[in-house]
Amino acid sequence: MPIKTLKSSSFHQSQSVLVGILSFLAFVHPLTSFEAVADQFLESGSITPVGSDVGYLLDTPMRLKIDLAGMWDYSIDGSGSGRVRVPAAYDFVGNVVLSRTFNISEEQIDRYVFQLVMYGANYRCEIYLNGDFLVSHSGGYTSFSQPIPANVLQPGSENHIRVVVENELDDRNTVPLKLQVWGWKNYGGILRDVFILATPKLHFRDVILRSNLGKGLSSAIVAFEAAVEGEHQIVSSDPKKPASIGFVVEMLDKISGESVGRSLLVPLLRSEEGWENPRAEVSLSALKLWSPDTPDLYLVKAFLVSVEGKQQTVIDEWDVNYGIRKVEISAANILLNGQRVVLKGVVWNEYHPTWGSALPYEQMEKDIVLIKSLGANAVRFGSHPPHPYMLNLCDRYGLLALVELPVVYSPSSILRDEYYTELAGITMKEMITRDRSHPSVLAWGIGDGFESSSEETRSFVQSLTGLARSLDDRPLYYASVMHEGDVCSDLVDIAAVNVYVRELDVFKRQAEQWKASHPDQPVVVAKFGTEVEQDNRNGYTDPLSYEAQARFYLQRLDALKSLAYDGAFVWAMNDWRGDRPALTVSTGDPLVHSMGLVSDRREKRLAYDAVRSVFRGEKFVALPSGNYSAAAPIIYVLSGLVLLIGTAYLYNADRRFRESLNRSMLSSYNFFADIRDQRVVSAPHSAILGMICSVALAIVMSTILYHYRDNWVLDAALSYLLPSDRFKEFMIRVILEPMQFILYFSLIFFLKLLLICLIVYLASALLRSRMYFYHAYSLTMWAVAPLLILIPLGMILFRLLESGVYVVPSLALVGALLIWVLLRLLKGVSIVADVFRLKVYMVGLVSLSGIVVAGFFYLDYTQSASEYLTFLYNVVRSSY
Repeated sequence: MPIKTLKSSSFHQSQSVLVGILSFLAFVHPLTSFEAVADQFLESGSITPVGSDVGYLLDTPMRLKIDLAGMWDYSIDGSGSGRVRVPAAYDFVGNVVLSRTFNISEEQIDRYVFQLVMYGANYRCEIYLNGDFLVSHSGGYTSFSQPIPANVLQPGSENHIRVVVENELDDRNTVPLKLQVWGWKNYGGILRDVFILATPKLHFRDVILRSNLGKGLSSAIVAFEAAVEGEHQIVSSDPKKPASIGFVVEMLDKISGESVGRSLLVPLLRSEEGWENPRAEVSLSALKLWSPDTPDLYLVKAFLVSVEGKQQTVIDEWDVNYGIRKVEISAANILLNGQRVVLKGVVWNEYHPTWGSALPYEQMEKDIVLIKSLGANAVRFGSHPPHPYMLNLCDRYGLLALVELPVVYSPSSILRDEYYTELAGITMKEMITRDRSHPSVLAWGIGDGFESSSEETRSFVQSLTGLARSLDDRPLYYASVMHEGDVCSDLVDIAAVNVYVRELDVFKRQAEQWKASHPDQPVVVAKFGTEVEQDNRNGYTDPLSYEAQARFYLQRLDALKSLAYDGAFVWAMNDWRGDRPALTVSTGDPLVHSMGLVSDRREKRLAYDAVRSVFRGEKFVALPSGNYSAAAPIIYVLSGLVLLIGTAYLYNADRRFRESLNRSMLSSYNFFADIRDQRVVSAPHSAILGMICSVALAIVMSTILYHYRDNWVLDAALSYLLPSDRFKEFMIRVILEPMQFILYFSLIFFLKLLLICLIVYLASALLRSRMYFYHAYSLTMWAVAPLLILIPLGMILFRLLESGVYVVPSLALVGALLIWVLLRLLKGVSIVADVFRLKVYMVGLVSLSGIVVAGFFYLDYTQSASEYLTFLYNVVRSSY
């Protein structure tokens, strides 16, 4: 969702007109598109690291990882095959089959049981091992593991794994839904680590940790609950001393490696289903608390041991990095270890032009260092769970993390669907169970920007919050875009809101209203930002300059501080590539969003230093204002002037043209009757008039769309109403280049006139008096004569639209002229065909309505247009 908006005084007045214009354009130029599949992979190829600082499933002496990173074979239907270094992201929508072989020794097969672990394969994958189906999984940003059945793996190097990946999202049944403008790039492929984990035959499936801090926060009791599965043969050397299996936990200081506490040995007991979950506790004194300022960690080692007398033999070991801290919500504040914390954060997007979303470990650490150097104490991950290593880095460097579901810009009509709620719940469970041991995770997010103003959505939020609280006790939030009318924020702990407006006064007003409406909750701005033009240093009077971006953050962060907000997240840390073309970008590429404090290649901008000065409480240098001033495109005045002079000359120089025009406007009945009676109307004059009116209409349409090119409502509606992204890219290009728009659409409108001529001619076969094509041609071209009024209007319309007073009258005049033209056309048909006029009006209007409705139903069927337009309307209504 972009941040540029109309001035608030004219915003309400123009939205319905904009949507109407878009609907007209969608149906005057219905293009089909062929989406070519580009055989392109962005390779990371990072090997899975080993040790105690990996993101997930730390290495222990009793376990083994068989890394499957490296070279894989791939094939794409109809697009060839080759080799690619996995992890890798592919930059197209489609199915890819990835395969490779790997080696397992006979000793390993005898000693271990195995499970396949994937950190992320987007969006949907099916996995086959040695020809046998193993598992399917949906969701590209959550990790999963799947036990491998016995006897599937074979000794040697001919074990074969095949992964079928497809990344197509749809408008109703995927999490996330098909991404809208200003979303992220939906890369496909095995984006993150993939390996086979070999564990002892009796092993931990999971260990859940919870801390109970004592008074004064100087001591704590850490409770552990383990889930154990598998079998282990207990052999006792002394029948008088039977052996048993126990569970024990030890905690070590992460830095020194010294033991700080150890639990009692807890016996492992059988249950009907397998093993009862053993529980243990470790008491700690002289406690080191985790916080962004002091990110102290413990290394937890959980052991399954075979006990024979006093001798203990380790069967399996589960290690996890763990920090002890207390997070609570009290008196509408976020408290960390008893102290109020104000979140100074950024939104991080998992993107780099070299690797796409398959970032290597080195780049992830560089990004965290950049964020920490900024003076931030928090990071919000861009609307989906990150690579688990990012949370490991947040633990070590000291950054609070907000991790959320990819439920983004979702209409309530979809959220009420039980199937969608179930999908979101599966993702929620996978997200929390993987990441709940990280001390850096401050809160879990339900989603971002979904429609939260209906009771249907409230049921969705209730279901997800209930599930989240059953799995973990951290605070919950979602990022609302419904500034007024939100009915779900009382169900979560933190009231977070996205603020997209550029105008400072509107920003302050919306921030004040949100805080006033949530007096009993911490309030956070979850996303706010502004776009820049690369290397633009024209001073802050240029809204796309580096200086303007820096000033934007200085002013708004100061405003939020004066309002005592509990935090804010700058949108964004880095530039990113989106999945849908956006009109409101200024990079020259409608898919690249340059809103970062650093570029996509991590080059710092002036705004980075500005935000750092605020986060660190430092003074920032004065910003140059520059001498930028916005100017209206001269092409509208010049083209209108040329058209006006040419029309005036033709009117005065050619008597027949003048008489025909006068009669068509002042005595239309007699004029169309003359056409019926085959009195000659010059065919060249008809063509000239049609072309002049087409150019005039193109100038006016270009003016309107160019004026609103920064409007996010227009941007979103284009995606909902146009038949394809490729057509939208074409529209973006010509909207931003008015001369191209005028040339293209003058021709398009004239061809549409010829098409209407043909339709009228063919339809006349159903009427009493069949027309000649000349009749249909003449009446159609002269029916549009009122559009000549658009010539002078087009010359001044841009200036009129800049004033809120004249927006509605100007757009209403354009609409009235188009309706007049339609009625003149139907009137001409009734006169020339000698048919009762009311009958022609009814048939014509019904037919036109049928075409529009059929087109809209097609868009609704293919991309749920009605639901998303309703969502867009509700967002606008509740936000402005």
